[in-house]
Amino acid sequence: MSLPRPKAAAAPMDPERNGGTVAVVLDDHALQVFPRLDGALAEAGALVMRSFKNTPNPQLLQRHAGVGVVGGADKAGLMARLERATTTLASVPAPVIGVLPPGVGSTQDLLGPGVVDLIPAGAHRVAERILLMARVPVVTGARARAAPRPPPAAREGPAPAPPRRAVRGPPVARVAPAQLVAVASSTGGVWVLGAMLRDLPQAGRAVLVAQHMDAEFMSFFAQWLSDASGWRVVVVDDAAILEAGIVYVPAGGRDLVVDGERARAVEARSRFVPSADRLLASAAPRAGCAVGVVLSGMGADGAAGLAELIRAGGTGICQEPTSAVVASMPESALRAAPRALRAAPEGLAATVAGVAAD
Repeated sequence: MSLPRPKAAAAPMDPERNGGTVAVVLDDHALQVFPRLDGALAEAGALVMRSFKNTPNPQLLQRHAGVGVVGGADKAGLMARLERATTTLASVPAPVIGVLPPGVGSTQDLLGPGVVDLIPAGAHRVAERILLMARVPVVTGARARAAPRPPPAAREGPAPAPPRRAVRGPPVARVAPAQLVAVASSTGGVWVLGAMLRDLPQAGRAVLVAQHMDAEFMSFFAQWLSDASGWRVVVVDDAAILEAGIVYVPAGGRDLVVDGERARAVEARSRFVPSADRLLASAAPRAGCAVGVVLSGMGADGAAGLAELIRAGGTGICQEPTSAVVASMPESALRAAPRALRAAPEGLAATVAGVAAD
C-alpha cells in the first residue's frame, strides 16, 4: 500500500460524495506540532482555516463537509480542546482529530464523541491521514440509538440512519474468494485499514474485519469504510456467503467468524467486541488461503488468534509497531507469533497481495 501524495488526494474531496471542497480547521497547537501541515493540506486542495484560538467554525465545516484538527500543549489542554470542539460541532456533526502533544500517548479517555483519530506528534503523511479521516460520518449517541435495527439476516450497508446513506461500492461478480484476509484493528487502526483496503486489489479476495467499536457506531463505520476504500461492505447480522471483492463487518455488539464458506456474526463473549482473537482463530481451518493482519490498538486482542492461524499454515502480518498510534496489539501479536511479517502502513497492501503470489 502507498498512501497518496497530497496532489493525488482527490478521492476524499470528490464533490459527488462530499459536496465539494473539504475544509480542514487547524488550531494553533496542532500547527506548532506540524508547522507545515496547512501548506500540505492546501496543496492537496483542502480549504484550510488555520490557527483558530477557540473552536472550529461549524458553518464552514458544514458547508464544506470538513474536519476539525485540535491539539493542546499537554494532555489536559488537549482534552479541553477536544471537549470544546466536539460540543461546538455536535449539531453539524463533523469529525474531530486530536494531535497528541510530544510525550503524550493515546488513551481511551481522549476518544470522546466525534473524535475519529489521534495523531502522534511524530507521525508522517499527516495531511493524507487527515483527508482520509475527514470522510468519517460522525453520529451522536442519541442519533445512533434511534437507528432502527434491521431484520436478523445478512445485510448490505448500514442501518437506514441517517437517510439516503447506503453503503456504496462497485458491483462485483459472485465469485468465491481465493484468499481470505482477516483484519484485527482498534485505536489508531481505522485510518490504516481504510488506506490499506484502498490499495489492495479486490479480485480474488474477501476481507473480514474485527474493528473494536461501540455497537451503535458499527453501521456508520461500514458506511465510512466503503466510501474511504472503494470496496463493497456487507454488515453481517446472521450469516453471509463469502465472495471476492467484499469486506465483511459484524453487526454492532457481535463477533465475526469464518464458518466454512460463510462469514457469521455470533454472540460476543469477551470484553473486546468484535473479538480479533476469535476472527483470526476461526480462519485457521482455511489456513492455506488465509492471511491475518493485526493493526494498531490497545491490549493483546489478536495475538493468540494470529499465532493459531500461523501454526495452521496461514500467513500473519503485523503493522510495524513504531508506526502505530498504540503499539500494544501488534507488539503482543509479534511476541505470540514471531514468524509474522512486519509492514509499515504504506507497505501493508503490497505485503498482503504478495502472499498470494508466493
